[in-house]
Amino acid sequence: MSAWAWFCVTEQSLGVPRAYSAFAVPLGATTKMDGCAAIYPAISAIFVAQFFGLQLGLSDYFLIVFVSVIGSAATAGLTGATVMLTLTLSTLGLPLEGVGLLLAIDPILDMGRTAVNVAGQALVPTIVAKREGILDLEVYNAGRTPADPAIQAAE
Repeated sequence: MSAWAWFCVTEQSLGVPRAYSAFAVPLGATTKMDGCAAIYPAISAIFVAQFFGLQLGLSDYFLIVFVSVIGSAATAGLTGATVMLTLTLSTLGLPLEGVGLLLAIDPILDMGRTAVNVAGQALVPTIVAKREGILDLEVYNAGRTPADPAIQAAE
């Protein structure tokens, strides 16, 4: 789902004002995309090194951070991070066979990362709008009924 679609969901279904959600949702989508593009290859490179029994020194960890941060800023938001992972492994001199190990589970991991990102794109602006007192509670509560078990438990 695009940032535009989440902008509409936060405004029309969650009651976040347009002026705030038009800023917060695209910003959140962009920062989360860059975060995933940096974190996944870094963790995967450490996993590959451990899997093949290779020791990483302090300079290797700094190189992982450098390549991940610079690479995430330069890489488009694509499904899967195979390109970034290959770049990170080759920069460290780690075996590229590690990419094959991770390709088997990457679709599952990618779905998990996407679910967390999408939930955050809607949740964070809603929480901030509530705390700032600008959340439209009538719109937010429109989908709930008093028979909802979550509402009865809260009362």
